[in-house]
Amino acid sequence: MTRPSFVSVQLARFDAIRPAGDADTTGLDDLLFGGVGADCRASGADPASREAFVFLLLGLHATEAGARAFVAARPSVAPWWDGARETWASVLQPFRHHGTANHLDRAAPGPLFDAPAEAVAPPGPMVSITSAGWDLGPALDMERVRTFSLGVGAVRAGMTSVPGLHAQQSFFFPGVIEFDPVTVTLWRDFDAMRQFAYGPGTHRLQLDRHRRAPNADRSSFTRCRVVESAGTWYGRRPEAWGH
Repeated sequence: MTRPSFVSVQLARFDAIRPAGDADTTGLDDLLFGGVGADCRASGADPASREAFVFLLLGLHATEAGARAFVAARPSVAPWWDGARETWASVLQPFRHHGTANHLDRAAPGPLFDAPAEAVAPPGPMVSITSAGWDLGPALDMERVRTFSLGVGAVRAGMTSVPGLHAQQSFFFPGVIEFDPVTVTLWRDFDAMRQFAYGPGTHRLQLDRHRRAPNADRSSFTRCRVVESAGTWYGRRPEAWGH
């Protein structure tokens, strides 16, 4: 299986709640996964409704050129994006990845990226993408899903004024949990992200709970450096995140 080497993250926010539109990815051969996520938690909407203020267009790409092409093709891929109040588009390169997800193969979840060679995190702004997923079928325990979702909500509520954090979102793709939901956080640098993720507080509490009694069948995290971006997110470009 070909695994991606680059990620594209495109974000859009609207003044009024609306349903997610579609993504027409026809003819984008380099695209290994492309989907529209809706931040239904932040809008208080049922995830099945796909209604939100903030949306994600996530792409997993074999090459940097493919990621750039996907970003450039956004007007035809998601024309409904044009009415957004603010957009931010980026090409990202993973420098750390751990765990499994089902975005490349729903029937056989696995790592999304080969282990990057870099041992040291690059300086500067970064994007963290985490995922969690469940094996669908008659044995699926929805109480585990709800418990995990409550934990995600607690972490999001506890992220207010975290040093070095610029923004945080969580997204459901079509089918709610048919594709693993993801969180996307924007950080000033790796040290700020690491302190939040592994220091004392709500996130560490949820990590410890998950290790003792996992309420998801799989999870992953991917840390990415920003190769290129256009636009702003909540009024700031990456160089001003978390300051």
